[in-house]
Amino acid sequence: MPQMEPTRKDPSQNAIAKRAGVARTTVSLVLRGGEGLRPETVRRVQKAAEELGYRPNMLVQGIRTGKSRMVGVMIPPYDSHWSQILYGIHDELSENDYAPLLLWSAHRDEEMDEARELKQVHRLLDHRIDGVILWPYFAQMYAGHIQEFSSRNLPVVTIDCRIDCGIKANAVLSDDRAGAQAVAQYLVRRGHKKIIHFCGPDSEEWARMRRESFSAEVDCLTVEVPLKPPRIRMIREALEANPEITAVFASTDHIAEDVYQVAAEMKLRIPEDLSVAGYSDLEFARYLSPPLTTVHTHPYAMGRRAAAILLGRMIDVETPSSGEVESQPVELIERQSTRRL
Repeated sequence: MPQMEPTRKDPSQNAIAKRAGVARTTVSLVLRGGEGLRPETVRRVQKAAEELGYRPNMLVQGIRTGKSRMVGVMIPPYDSHWSQILYGIHDELSENDYAPLLLWSAHRDEEMDEARELKQVHRLLDHRIDGVILWPYFAQMYAGHIQEFSSRNLPVVTIDCRIDCGIKANAVLSDDRAGAQAVAQYLVRRGHKKIIHFCGPDSEEWARMRRESFSAEVDCLTVEVPLKPPRIRMIREALEANPEITAVFASTDHIAEDVYQVAAEMKLRIPEDLSVAGYSDLEFARYLSPPLTTVHTHPYAMGRRAAAILLGRMIDVETPSSGEVESQPVELIERQSTRRL
């Protein structure tokens, strides 16, 4: 029978002490970050530990300090926007010696379930996370369980929405009002007067802000569409009923993609017959035919900023948050899906 490779074990403190030529108690002090030791002694112990392949036991350190150095991140990689946000969160936490613990209750096309939601919240708490970052679409459901975090004095940061449930969670938003305003002014400058805005559900804060800002700038027809089917049918009915429309502002790039499909079915050319602008600058936007004019939201920077705010709150956990909200800048990206009349 083939022999099994022996399981590698972390070196003992006695082994490190022997390699460094010091007492085991000295090794214990160095590995715990104790003070009062000679710098040369600390360097010798650290060098010996590194040579022997020592890795600190974070579970033990967590018991000693009450800090796991793990952050709960309830954000699925729904699309390229949220993937970039996750990259930003990951990099900011990793650079500060924290590990993100990713959990969510549903994938893109699944229905959310409250029991499953609560189970995931409890899983994070069971791992003794030091704080949590939430996605807005799920944050509305998490709001029902938010006391699970706040009752344990865990700081909470949300991205792209605020939670109004009695606790002062920090929030990092994209400047949706400025983004929608930029689209409106851009379309007006290009001569468009007959415009339709396919907005997201009014229950979503980002959709409300984009709709209110866009409607304040232009006299337009507004049609609220869901984030899931039967969105295409609603878009087709609206365009068929309003043949005078020359421009569309879709509140997400996903909605804009559906507008492209409906336009093709109706034999409408983009941008010759219909100019289209979206929002978020998702990865596929530049590869549509023609490439989509849209609003870039800098999601990677948003993720890093959300993590940085959480890190600051975890350090200063005794000072309660007053619910600070930060708006991150956005940028209109002009491509070939719009034209001047």
